[in-house]
Amino acid sequence: MIASMRNSIPLFLALAVSACSPPAKVDNPVLARIGEVPITARELQARAPALAQLFRAQLATNAIDIEKRSFLLNLLLKEEAVVQEARRRGYDRHLAVRSEMIDRMLRDEVEASNKPVELPDADIERYYLDHSEELTWPEQVRVLQVVSRDRAVAEKVAAQARALERSDLDGFQGLVVKYSDDWHLRALGGNGGFMDQKSSRYPAAVVKAAFALRRLYDVSDPVEGERGFHVLKLVQRLPAFTPTLAEAAPEIRAELRRLLVERKKDALARALLARAEPDIDFVALAKVPLASSVLSPQGATAAPQVRARSATQPELQATAGGAAAP
Repeated sequence: MIASMRNSIPLFLALAVSACSPPAKVDNPVLARIGEVPITARELQARAPALAQLFRAQLATNAIDIEKRSFLLNLLLKEEAVVQEARRRGYDRHLAVRSEMIDRMLRDEVEASNKPVELPDADIERYYLDHSEELTWPEQVRVLQVVSRDRAVAEKVAAQARALERSDLDGFQGLVVKYSDDWHLRALGGNGGFMDQKSSRYPAAVVKAAFALRRLYDVSDPVEGERGFHVLKLVQRLPAFTPTLAEAAPEIRAELRRLLVERKKDALARALLARAEPDIDFVALAKVPLASSVLSPQGATAAPQVRARSATQPELQATAGGAAAP
């Protein structure tokens, strides 16, 4: 699935939580009121850290402090506007959870007004060219692993693995069952799936050692990681691959349609909020203590995910520099 689709977060599913606004207190000023419902300083403080991480890209576009605070408050106000409209339409009779009410009402509204959209080929091609890096599959390898907390045991495993026939995967998996201290990998016969060179599921040293195995069925020396010493056996290598425009088009069309639906949902929420005419106390908002990590969220982007390849994508058992072993 293309990166933009993996990493995107539906606005109101991310926002919605089952919580009612607490009553205002002296040390908990009301920042805004939408209808009879107050949004208080404590509610903003409680939810701001999670929202800041989810919407850190949008926060980065706001240069000054009050704009960032207003953006976070506006997220809560849009949510409350949609919830109030959902209750007015009777969605709360069957759906008690706020997130379910929000999602169902917005989905029904969009579907009722949504006519089939024909996306021009030019739009598909433009997306393909603008996101070529995201659409490219990196080189990937798959290894079987034995993980032992004891270096001597790992060295013994490596020696026994090399004494097997190179293509004897059952024999290597027997070593996994007998010696591996990693119960999860042991249950999988040592197969942890594909990894690329940016994979974070395993220590960097393990990833580097896996890619250093050049020929099919090569066995590594023990590699030290956080959970012990890894002995690796290369069983598959997939070269980097960029789909053609024709191959990527169905996925791109699905992504563009999804983005159109999300934009329509957000437009509806904005319209409901404008109609509600919330009363906002910007002076109180500016005084709410918020951590610097909220107003300037850092945090790494989502770790690259290794995707399952389609039947149209090439699958090689060894690199050009090393032919597959017999």
